[in-house]
Amino acid sequence: MPIQVYNTLTRQKQPLTPVQAGQVGMYLCGPTVYDDCHIGHLMGPVLYDAVARWLRARGLAVRFVNNITDIDDKIIARAQASGESWQDITAHYTAQYFDLLRRLHVVTITDHPRCTGHVPQMVDYIADLVRSGRAYVAEDGVYYEVSQQPGYGKLSGRRLDEMVADAEKEGKLAHGLRSRADFALWKRVKPGEPSWPSPWGDGRPGWHIECSVMSLHTLGATFDIHAGGEELKFPHHENEIAQGEAHGGGYAQVWMHNNLVQFEGAKVSKSDPRMRDPAFRRQFQALAVVEGHGAAVVRFLLLNGHYRRPVDFAPSNIGAIRTALGRLHRAVGDLLDAPGDAALDEILARQLPAEGARHRERFVAAMDDDFNTGAAIAELFGLAALAAKGGTAERLLLRDLGRLIGLFQPGDGKDTVAPTAAADDGTLGKVMALVLELRQKARADRDFATSDLIRDRLKEAGIAVKDAKDGATWERA
Repeated sequence: MPIQVYNTLTRQKQPLTPVQAGQVGMYLCGPTVYDDCHIGHLMGPVLYDAVARWLRARGLAVRFVNNITDIDDKIIARAQASGESWQDITAHYTAQYFDLLRRLHVVTITDHPRCTGHVPQMVDYIADLVRSGRAYVAEDGVYYEVSQQPGYGKLSGRRLDEMVADAEKEGKLAHGLRSRADFALWKRVKPGEPSWPSPWGDGRPGWHIECSVMSLHTLGATFDIHAGGEELKFPHHENEIAQGEAHGGGYAQVWMHNNLVQFEGAKVSKSDPRMRDPAFRRQFQALAVVEGHGAAVVRFLLLNGHYRRPVDFAPSNIGAIRTALGRLHRAVGDLLDAPGDAALDEILARQLPAEGARHRERFVAAMDDDFNTGAAIAELFGLAALAAKGGTAERLLLRDLGRLIGLFQPGDGKDTVAPTAAADDGTLGKVMALVLELRQKARADRDFATSDLIRDRLKEAGIAVKDAKDGATWERA
C-alpha cells in the first residue's frame, strides 16, 4: 500500500505519487536569519527530517531543500539598529541554525539555498511575470496582481474581498497598486539599504518570490511536497502558489503544514503579552532549550505526537518527555551507543516472536499513514516492555525502528541520565525530605489536591513517590 499523506490543498489524505518515479522533491521554508533561532525554527526541520528518513527507508531518493532567507526587512532593521553589517548578522545566525540542526540529528537536508545567491534568477522570474501580464510596475517596485490568478485563496480558504478588507483595516497603502491585496515582487531601494540591479531600478526581492525561485532552481517547476508551518499558509504559501502557477508548471503537488508551539495548552505568538517577559521568552529560544533539556529530548518531544497537532513546551511536559525517553533508552541499553543503521527491508525480514512482529507491523503502518510518528513511538514503548522481559530481538528491533526516524543515536543517553546521588552531594535528598514533609502535612490536613499535585509533578520530573504506613519514600523513575 502506498504512503498516504494529508494534502492541505485538497484537505484530504491521498497516495503519495512522485512526479518522477522513485524520487521525491521536498521544499521546506527556512528561517529569516536576523536573530536567535526560536523553537519554531526547529520544528519543521526535525519533523520533515523524520518524513525524509521514512521516505528513504521506503526506497525513495529524496532531495530535501531548506532555504535560508538572508535578505529581508527584519535583517535590514536589525543592521540599522545595531550598526552591524547585514552580512555579519546573517552569517552569525545562519551558523547558529546549522549547529542546531547538527545537534538534533537533522541529516536529510540536501540543499540550503540562500536568497542572496539567487537574486539574478529572481529578476528574470519577475520579468517573465510582467511580460505575461500577471505583474505590473508601481512607483515603489513591482507587484503581483492577484485578481489575475485563477483560484487565488484555494490553499488558505480566504476570499479576495476578505483580503482587501483586511488590508484596508491594517492601513496597507495602495499608492499605485491596482488592489490592496496585491503583493510585492520587487522593492525599490531606500537610502542605506542593500540592493541589486534590475530593469525596474535597484532594489531587492520580496519575500514570497524568493521561495518560488529557489524551489524552481532546485526541484523544478513541478515538485512533490512543499512543507512549512501552519502560520505560513497565508500569505506566504498562497502567494507562492500564485507565482509558481503563473510562471508555468504545477508547483507543489502536496502541501504539508505542521502545527505550532503551545505553552500549557495555549498558543504562543509574538503578540502574546507573556513574551515581554525575558524569562518566559527564553523558554522558546532554541539554543537554550537544546542546551537545557538535551537535543535527544527536544527531538523526541517534537516527534511524540502527530505533525499536524500542536507541540506544548511547558516545563512539566518536557519533564514527562525526558522520563518517557529515559525508559526507552534504558530498554535499548548498551545497544544505544553502537553505531550503524539497519535498512527497513532487513528489519522487516527478521524472524520475531508474534507480539514483537505485531509492534513492528503497527509501527510501519503508522509511518505509512501520514507519517504518524506519535503512533509509531507508541509501538516502541510496547517493544520496550517486551525487551524488559529479556527479549533480545525486541531490544534490537526497538533501537533499529527508532533510528529510522532519527531516535536512539549514539550519545543520546546523556540527555536522559539522571545525576547520581554522589553527584548532587546529598542536596537532592535534603530537598526531597522537605518536599515529602510538606506533602505529608497536606495529607494530614486532608488537602489531597495539593498532595496529589506534588506527587504528580514529581513524577513528571522523573521522581516516583511511594506511600507506606510508616511514611513516604522516593526514588528516581
